[in-house]
This record gives sequence, structure tokens and C-alpha cells, in this order.
Amino acid sequence: MKKKNLSLCDYFYVDTKKILSVYNQLTGAVVSTGESTSATVHQAEKKKKYDFKIFKSDSGNAAQEGQAAQEQVKSHHALFQELEQELLDQGQLLDLSGKKMAEKVQDKAFRNDLKDTFCIKVTGRCVIEHYERMKKISESFPDIAELINQSNKAAVKSTDAYKELVEQIKTREAELSKIKDKNARVIQQAPLKEQKKKLEDLLENHTKVTMVEPWILDGLRTWIDTFIPGIINLRVYPSQEHMDVQIFGHLKQENFFDMDVSAFHFTYGSVPTEDITMLGIVSSVPNPEDAQFNPHKEFLSGDLSSKEAVERGFRSVFRGFESFEQMVRTCRYPRVLVSPLLVYREMGGGR
Repeated sequence: MKKKNLSLCDYFYVDTKKILSVYNQLTGAVVSTGESTSATVHQAEKKKKYDFKIFKSDSGNAAQEGQAAQEQVKSHHALFQELEQELLDQGQLLDLSGKKMAEKVQDKAFRNDLKDTFCIKVTGRCVIEHYERMKKISESFPDIAELINQSNKAAVKSTDAYKELVEQIKTREAELSKIKDKNARVIQQAPLKEQKKKLEDLLENHTKVTMVEPWILDGLRTWIDTFIPGIINLRVYPSQEHMDVQIFGHLKQENFFDMDVSAFHFTYGSVPTEDITMLGIVSSVPNPEDAQFNPHKEFLSGDLSSKEAVERGFRSVFRGFESFEQMVRTCRYPRVLVSPLLVYREMGGGR
């Protein structure tokens, strides 16, 4: 029997709780996780135990008394694909991949329709912004920079050109030590100083990594701890011709297939070379006129009671903090923010 040319997916992010919730709303099926079935195989004196993680789905109406309930067992990958197909079949999923869709995302009327869209899918080049990782790097950056610079210096010192220059300086110093006339020795020291300057310049030119001032690194860590602790942003670009159009969302570390996110960074990098697909629930489609919304408009009148004045004071403080949060949240037109359900790389004939 000839095998179908199916597409295969490397799933590296799955928000299981939200997926099960959405699947239940779409199909009415009750799906639970954490179920497992095991089998033990006895071969001579050896024992092997296999655990199979599954999703259990109870679907249909209540059975008559005494009738056994039917359970459907499906692999989690099948559930992911079923979810995507159900969203598509029920008109709850819109694909924003490609140049044409990137252009449409900038259209005001289309964005208004997008606000009523439940899920979107996008495939394209992406960027991973792992702020806790950035903070960790900043803590070690001075030592790393010093290590690189010292390594570069050691490499220069091992070259024939450097060794030859050092020998010339030693020879010149030995010759100068034999000159007893002070004035003559001073005259001969000028070429020696020039050679030493060349030696210093040779090392300096190969020290490329500049040190960052401590206050900058301290400020970066404070900013991350205050406004974006634990945040991992994924930005997907539907088209490289419209780089201002970004579909992005926050990835929770506990939902990565491999909990060690460093493994993902090593495998794919912070800027993966291959297209990545993200499927998520639409959470924000900002428009330019959204800035007109002012929740503090009720306090603009000058005639306020003492209680209203106190409330305005407290809420104004929050309003000030919100400005900082908006700065780091970076959700502005023509970007779209989603709550990611699935992130994966698709390969094979089904693409």
C-alpha cells in the first residue's frame, strides 16, 4: 500500500489547557489529559514497561442506564490537527500568511473584521525575544567581554609578527643599556618608544568587544524584572516586504515541549532560518483611533468632590504606569497580538 505524502510538524509549543477548552467548545467532546495506559512485556528475565500518554475524549449524549460509555483515544498530534481543521471548517480560523494578507492587515475595514475573528494562523520568518535569557546574559556580559578580549590578545601574542616585534624591543633595550652617555641614550629611546607603541596598537586593534557601563546593565535588569518578568515574545512576520506587520504573542515557558528553553535557542536560534507557524486566539487588533479612548475622561471636569479627587489621584498613578507598560508591550498598529495555542514548523507534502 502506497503511503500518502503527509506533512509532518515539529511542535515545540502547545498550550494544552486552552486547546482542550477550544476543542470542547467546537465539538462538544469532553477531552481530558493526564490519562495513560501501560503495558508490561516479559521476556525471559527482562522486563520492559511502556507508558503511552493519550488524550481521552468522551463524546455524545448520556447513555441509557447500564450501557457502557464509549471512549475515543487519540494521540495529541491528531488532536492538534483536528482542532485546526475544526476551526477552519467552522469559519473560526483565518490565515494571515503571505504578502497579500500582510497588506490587508493594514486596512482599517479588514482590521475591524479581524477583531471579530476568533483564531488566526500565520507562517513566516520570526524572532524570539526571551527577556529572562537577556537578563542572564547581561549579568555575565562583563566577564564574557573580558574573556573574548583576553582570548583575542592571546591569539595576537602567538603570531610571528608580534613575537618578532617583542624580540626587536628586547634587542633595542639591551643595546640602550650599554650606552653610558645619557643624552645619546635619550636620543636612541625615541625609536624604542615607537616600537612599543606599535605593540600596544597591535593588541588594542584586536580587542573588539567594548565594555558596557554597569548602570546600563543594571537598568536593563531592573526594567525586565519590573515590566516583563518571565516574558518570551514570538514575533512572526507574514511578509518580509511588510516588516511593520507582525503577529506576535507571549509564550509561557511551561508550555514548551522541552521545558529547557535554552535547547530551543540552540536548535532554532533567536532568529530561526526556517519559517515557523503560530496559531493563536486574537487578543488585540489596535487601530490608530484607539488612542482616543480615555478611561479618565470622567475626571476632566473641574468640579470634583473630595472622594472623586482622591480616586482621580490614585487612578492617575496607575495611568502613568500604564504608559510604561504600553512601551514594553509594543502592541500598536499595524501589529496583531494573539494568545498562542500552537507553535510549530511544518515540513512535507501537506504544506
